[in-house]
Amino acid sequence: MRRLLFVTILLVVLAFSLSIAQKLTFLLAPKSLNNPYWFAVENGMKDAAAKLKVEAYFDAPVEADAAKQAEKILSYIVKGVNGIGISPNDPEAIKVVITRALEKGIPVITFDSDSPGSGRYVYIGTDNYRAGYEAGKLMAQLIEKYRANKDTIKLAILTGGLAAFNLNERIRGFKDALAEYSAKSNKKIVYVADPFPCDDDTAKAIQLIRDAMRKYTDLDGWFMSGGWPLFAPKETVISALGGPEKVKELLVVGFDTLIPELELVQAGAVKGLVGQRPYDMGYLSIEVLYRMATQGVQATLQNIEKIAAEFGKKVTKVEEDGKVAYIIDTGVDVVTQENVDEFFEYAKKIYTKR
Repeated sequence: MRRLLFVTILLVVLAFSLSIAQKLTFLLAPKSLNNPYWFAVENGMKDAAAKLKVEAYFDAPVEADAAKQAEKILSYIVKGVNGIGISPNDPEAIKVVITRALEKGIPVITFDSDSPGSGRYVYIGTDNYRAGYEAGKLMAQLIEKYRANKDTIKLAILTGGLAAFNLNERIRGFKDALAEYSAKSNKKIVYVADPFPCDDDTAKAIQLIRDAMRKYTDLDGWFMSGGWPLFAPKETVISALGGPEKVKELLVVGFDTLIPELELVQAGAVKGLVGQRPYDMGYLSIEVLYRMATQGVQATLQNIEKIAAEFGKKVTKVEEDGKVAYIIDTGVDVVTQENVDEFFEYAKKIYTKR
């Protein structure tokens, strides 16, 4: 009897150990870890991993660095994770890493920022061109409200890394929307310089803005393709933009809807935001990678529209180098002073690091 009990216990322990050993593991690799925007992606990842009972790692260099990001991801390829999601700092530089993972049989998707033509199976995130276009439409509305009698509008653009595909798509969409507005209104839109790159660094972004405001004293507004400077203390942001009186008339349109940014909208220092849905990016990334690992890549891709629909999302198919790639658009929210109060509770929930 004792021997039977011992054997039974041993079998249970072995079965438990085997289940642990076979537990699926996934990596989500953001651009950096020094931006509170990523907290929401990580929270979505954690919630999906808990539901699916898998291990999920959220790992990247502290500062945005394409080479260091690649090194991090390669270390997980060596470990043999079951799937990888990447937000590339440089869409071209990351292609070698994606190829390496695919050669090892590890499914790869991108989130937040894409790398078209890399072989990744799915991009999950904002349709950045459309989001930038929405930002341009918002800026046009602000011009009509605050600069209706002015013929020439001077704008500056702040970006993160100059190679970042998502940011460049936003800028392209923004400029296209304003080009259409310019043609209809006969207003001339002038960009005072090439985009100012802050390398995803808040302190650098603040300094760039401060310097530009001193140099271009007749500047009408800013388009910030990411939220970097808006994470600084409110007084610091207002000071960099020229002070309390200047910001009343300055047209500032930014990206994302973190609490410090919403507070700036309330204060009138930022006239509007285009908010992404990073929690959804993290959650859906794990969902899709899990299904690829358990059901197979091709079966998952065949059902990708149904999977996206489960979460209220739509899929776009695009052809790249003779292959079909899939884009799951997580959508955006346009926030102004009229509706800013609605977003505070949600922002507290998803952007609080756990």
